[in-house]
Amino acid sequence: MINPAVVARQLLNIRLGREVLWLAFFLAVVLSCLVQVGRLQFLPLQEGELAPVSESVGLYLIRSAALLLVSILAFLFAGRLLGGVATFNGIMTLIVWLQYLQIVAMLITLVLAMVLPFLMLMFSLATFVLSLYVTLHFLNEAHKFGSLWKAFGVILLAGVVAVPFVLALMPNAPV
Repeated sequence: MINPAVVARQLLNIRLGREVLWLAFFLAVVLSCLVQVGRLQFLPLQEGELAPVSESVGLYLIRSAALLLVSILAFLFAGRLLGGVATFNGIMTLIVWLQYLQIVAMLITLVLAMVLPFLMLMFSLATFVLSLYVTLHFLNEAHKFGSLWKAFGVILLAGVVAVPFVLALMPNAPV
């Protein structure tokens, strides 16, 4: 993952079919759910920390799938508003790939939290920065902008569009 722009072009050139994309999408949702449940099971609550609201795994899966789909659509339409030419399949391919990378990072974070908890925060911050870097390049390649600033604009615009949906899907949301 040294050059995310090259990786994005390679992934886009594969041109996965819709069935494969949806299968990869739902597998990413299930794996992400498993890691989150593992995190809740293996990491003890810190002193003074409130226990998270308990919810069914099915509801968590539905919420995760909806959030991921809203992200894909927001990146697609925000990019098109800024002159991008990405396709749904192209954005879905790249965002699902990024989701798998984030699942690996979540697993590493979980292991670090159990073995070397003092490194967890630094690794989480590094993961955030790397994810932003990769997302910028992925959006730039998908929409064929030629500018990481436009890709950053897509992230900001998609965030504005997606926030109400995200809040609506959250338990105890203020919406």
